[in-house]
Amino acid sequence: MDRLSGMEAFIAVAETGSFSAAGKRLDLARAVVSKRVAALESVMGAQLLNRTTRRVSITGPGAEFYERCRVIVEEFNIAGDELARNQVEPEGHIKLSVPMSFGQLHIAPALLDFMDRFPKIVVNMILTDRFVDVVAEGYDLVVRVGNLEDSSLTSRHLAPVQRILCASPDYIRANAPLHEPGELANHRILHYGWHRTGTRWDLDSQKGRVSVEVAVHFSANNGEVLAAAAKAGKGVALMPNFVVAADIKKGNLVRVLPDYEATSVGLHALWPASKLQPTRVRTLIDFLIERFSGEAYWDRD
Repeated sequence: MDRLSGMEAFIAVAETGSFSAAGKRLDLARAVVSKRVAALESVMGAQLLNRTTRRVSITGPGAEFYERCRVIVEEFNIAGDELARNQVEPEGHIKLSVPMSFGQLHIAPALLDFMDRFPKIVVNMILTDRFVDVVAEGYDLVVRVGNLEDSSLTSRHLAPVQRILCASPDYIRANAPLHEPGELANHRILHYGWHRTGTRWDLDSQKGRVSVEVAVHFSANNGEVLAAAAKAGKGVALMPNFVVAADIKKGNLVRVLPDYEATSVGLHALWPASKLQPTRVRTLIDFLIERFSGEAYWDRD
């Protein structure tokens, strides 16, 4: 027995109060409706309807089951309608959270191409470095830089992210040379304010990991602000490569302690694990994977 058909028959009887009226609604014979409801009761192991020669009424367990069935059938119909529409072209709204710097530098240009390719999908992009509550705040999709911790989310890896030490050529010429991480104590430090390890920088090299407590001279919670300060010669910054790669290629910034870099983290797309993704959201996920997976384009020569 098709359980969905049984649910539809049960809902129709519960709402119309009779098998005959339910049959008219569903364009089915009364006997077919009765048979489907009876089969559903057998499968579920509970009596859902009280039947007499004069009337049909819903039982206590049936009333609770009715509410759940109504949601299931409604969601199924919505999904079917959406699938039919999206066979032609995906459409609808997406609420998207992205990190501030990565969103401005890379997601925003990518979405311009996405809009051209899928003009019926409307994206509401929220830029924030705060770790939003995806479910409670109603996000369809988030993009995050960092290690994953929330097991309630499903994720796809988009790209690796390296964090490197850098400063302007003018700063390097005007200040004491840097050969070892411990010498950072003698330099002006530009610090990302929401760094998860506070003012401790964990740096990896072939010699192993070194942890350094830095004395912060300027702090901001935005990578582009810190990059601008570094280019202006205000100090040494620990920056993700997607922010500073272009300036390093142009010579506006140079790597400091090139044998050391912070532990690599990932760029990820995440969405609620319990939520079936509409076609429009899956379309955006596939687009982001296409755009950012493999060797990151900001690192290419």
